[in-house]
Amino acid sequence: MPAPALSPTAPDHPAQPQRPPTPLGLLRLFVGVALVGIGGGLPAHTRRALAARGWLSDAAFAEAFTLAQLTPGPNAVNLAAMIGAHLCGPRGAALAVVGILTPGLIAMLAASVVTLGLPGGLPPTLQSALRGAACAALGVMLTAAVPVVKVALGVRGGAVLAGATFVALAALKLDLLPVLAVVVAAGLTLNRPRSGE
Repeated sequence: MPAPALSPTAPDHPAQPQRPPTPLGLLRLFVGVALVGIGGGLPAHTRRALAARGWLSDAAFAEAFTLAQLTPGPNAVNLAAMIGAHLCGPRGAALAVVGILTPGLIAMLAASVVTLGLPGGLPPTLQSALRGAACAALGVMLTAAVPVVKVALGVRGGAVLAGATFVALAALKLDLLPVLAVVVAAGLTLNRPRSGE
């Protein structure tokens, strides 16, 4: 990913960085993101944390987010690795991944120890609370899609391709890989460099 030009005047760019990103700064950022992230909300929290520090534009985040979705493995870990590598190279990628994984790992180990000791599973009150948290996680997750949608609307044919993908997957229930192959090929065709560009 080419490094974005951080311009304070461009609407989709963050303010000038308060401090340049460092591998340890990325570790702290992703530990913080993991501590406040709920469910699928990690990308949304990541985008906010990066924008607050002026480290990544919305367009660069949308590119990393899209690649993280398309790469095998957990999306949040993929996103942390890509952003870490983009900002601080291999060491940044490694520490970003450690940061995003550690709080969840500790929480899951603690929850496993507690729930394994409960006869009959989780109490109904806790199950209801978890259902409410799942609804909140959905809302947070949708906010991560905002920069991706903005970028898609600015790309030649982006709105049509996004709509066609949604119809193919959600309404027609087609398989993901063939739909993805067709949409990627169409995107490459529509957005190939033209002479003089």
